Amino acid sequence: MSVIDSEDPYKVLGVARDASQDAVKKAYRKLARKLHPDRGGDPEKLKRVNAAYHMVGDVKKRKLYDEFGTEAFRPGFDPKAARSFRNFGGGFGGMGGPGPGSAFDFEDIMNMFVGGQGRPRRRPSRGPRRGQDVRANLEVSLSEALTGGERKLSIGEGSSVTVRIPKGVRPGQSLRLSKKGLPGVDGGPPGDLFLEIAIAEHPLVRVDRDDLEMDLPLSFAESIRGGTITAVTPTGTVKVKIPPCAEAGTRLRLRGRGMPEGASGTATGDLYLILRPTPPVPAPEGDELNEAIDAIAAAYGEDVRKDLQFES
Repeated sequence: MSVIDSEDPYKVLGVARDASQDAVKKAYRKLARKLHPDRGGDPEKLKRVNAAYHMVGDVKKRKLYDEFGTEAFRPGFDPKAARSFRNFGGGFGGMGGPGPGSAFDFEDIMNMFVGGQGRPRRRPSRGPRRGQDVRANLEVSLSEALTGGERKLSIGEGSSVTVRIPKGVRPGQSLRLSKKGLPGVDGGPPGDLFLEIAIAEHPLVRVDRDDLEMDLPLSFAESIRGGTITAVTPTGTVKVKIPPCAEAGTRLRLRGRGMPEGASGTATGDLYLILRPTPPVPAPEGDELNEAIDAIAAAYGEDVRKDLQFES
């Protein structure tokens, strides 16, 4: 789903327009976990949630959305130019618009202002001129960053472009789409469209440049006894050897299971699994669990906090 074609992000996330930034983030994480395909969720609904969070999950982007609505996320949109256009007598009738007047027209702004400088366009003296380049942000999912893919984006009224996302893209990387920028003048060629990549926040996995990091839940028995377990990761299912008496926060490194490097994907980063022993939920009836807990407590033999001593 294109960001600019999204629904009201506040309604999608189920929060009020005046909700705190922390409340917006909590609502997104809750929905992202619920809708994730690994948990049997709906991928299409997850795309809607991701698109909504893209607009209001960041303080600066949220301010732009509240002021200009979804128009703020069209490729090439420049808020300074938009405000200048409004001051010239234009209005913003869309969502988030501050007042009455004619409907906000992205094409009018692009025809009036170029290069993000907020200055009126000057007609060239003569001869064809190349169109202006357009720069915009493109947020991709972790899956798209790992395996590549295609995305269809709206770039104007009734106009769209298909973007090929190469395998192994990184945050901040720029993709160039030749002749997809603003039209040329007097028969000149169009400019180019440059898309700067951002990777959407994932509910389970964190991206650290070339490496990936995720929490790995363990039962208490697995953390005490150790052994080999099966774990689902972003790059496939793997067998993982857990050391005996594994402590919470222990990092296990899986070489070559991080972010691909380059379009060929021949070199990769690493995947780090953070061990998280997870307590069981006590049964409403029966004391088998309590007996097991007592047996574990007896196995310590001494106070685990005996070395916590400070001078008075």
